[in-house]
Amino acid sequence: MLDDFIVQYCKNDIRDLKGFDRTECISVELGHFVMRAHPDRGCVNDLGTVHGGFLLALADMAAAGAADSYGKSNATMTVSANFFRSVDVDVDYFDIEATAVHVGRRTMVIEVVMTRPDGKIAFKATYTMAVLGDELLPQTW
Repeated sequence: MLDDFIVQYCKNDIRDLKGFDRTECISVELGHFVMRAHPDRGCVNDLGTVHGGFLLALADMAAAGAADSYGKSNATMTVSANFFRSVDVDVDYFDIEATAVHVGRRTMVIEVVMTRPDGKIAFKATYTMAVLGDELLPQTW
């Protein structure tokens, strides 16, 4: 069970993005972070789907949540993303799940998967996070 401070710190990774009615934390566990995004017309591209830049921003938030669950400050070093299917802007929601697959002293590797309501994977990304070494403390946020 994670300390309540760490759980709240992870939840604070979720920021309001213009283009989404709301984005919410579903669960936080050690090395695992799940959030749900509810798009609105503000994130639409010319094709009527959610713009890929919004998907990347949401994935980055989820990756940070999974990394933060270890209680160390961190920052994104690299990201490799694959867009498999579009996300229609009119869906009620889509889920973003981030899981740590490697946790080292200096880096973490986090895999992020976005799933549409129909259960199909729309997006996958791999994040390498730099572990900055500092313990997360209440005064850091």
